[in-house]
Amino acid sequence: MLSREQELFQSVKSIEYVCYRASETTDEELQRLLRELPGAGVTLIELDGHKACVQAVGTDPAEWERAHIVSGNEISPCPETTLLLAGSARTLALAKGTPMATVGYGQLLSEDLRRDVENECRGDDHCGETLQQPDIFVEGFDEVDVQFLDRIMKRAQGLPWITVLTERCYLREITLDDLDDLFELYAGEGITDYTEPLYPRLKEEQYTRDYIDHMYRFYGYGMWLVCDRETGKLIGRAGFSHQDLGDEIVLEMGYIIGVPYQRNGYATEVCEKLLEFARTNLWDFETLNCFVAPENTASHGLMEKLRFERGGTVRIGDKMMVRYHTQL
Repeated sequence: MLSREQELFQSVKSIEYVCYRASETTDEELQRLLRELPGAGVTLIELDGHKACVQAVGTDPAEWERAHIVSGNEISPCPETTLLLAGSARTLALAKGTPMATVGYGQLLSEDLRRDVENECRGDDHCGETLQQPDIFVEGFDEVDVQFLDRIMKRAQGLPWITVLTERCYLREITLDDLDDLFELYAGEGITDYTEPLYPRLKEEQYTRDYIDHMYRFYGYGMWLVCDRETGKLIGRAGFSHQDLGDEIVLEMGYIIGVPYQRNGYATEVCEKLLEFARTNLWDFETLNCFVAPENTASHGLMEKLRFERGGTVRIGDKMMVRYHTQL
């Protein structure tokens, strides 16, 4: 039986096919990953087997006929839901001109070849015509699983990641389609008393585009939407940002919970999981900080519940804020 986390992942996963060459799968951890993928509902397409038709390993043989190399550029029934594991420039070239997500490894990690791939991505004239940039390079597969591959798929297709799960909620990245709900959330009584309001609509749309491209894609974290696990409805916003204090840049945790959901323990539930996420993934910062307005009694109480240490006051913009911090 699937856990609730696995059920949620299955309901939102994008990846359906993984293409690879058996000749490029000598790594034991990669072999382990390939054995696991069919059990996660992913069809494997082995590219060394045939020129015109490839075998889908781990699926009903009746489905194999659907996996065709239709042309030089198309190597699966649905390139939008296909990820290519490329251990060489020859394999990586199969994805050129297609919407497939790509993971580079093996020979592509060679310093000279990787430099050529990166140069070709910048359009340098001296690089080979078939080289291209994979969506990500991986040096090993020991920490790679189907959810990792699905996240690469989502990046390639511009789809949001689910990042944190709590008992009642999941946190995910924002999209432009969420802005109507976000404006409704921020229109709630008292929501902007202690947090900055949204920009006017057109400016907020551009800010969101830039945020997705430069925060999520570069750092892999940021401020996320808090959604109800049962309904998917937006109930809040929470996550991490960087706060410039002048003499240092620190990691800040922030949150808001929509008015209909306040005083039901959601803030505590979400922030406890954010703290776990930070200690697992963002420990390079050493501390996690929160900045609370002096009159925000509810947030002061939450900081005590989470066992953050209270420091002095700092100026954030034109406001004096109480600084709380905890070790990561």
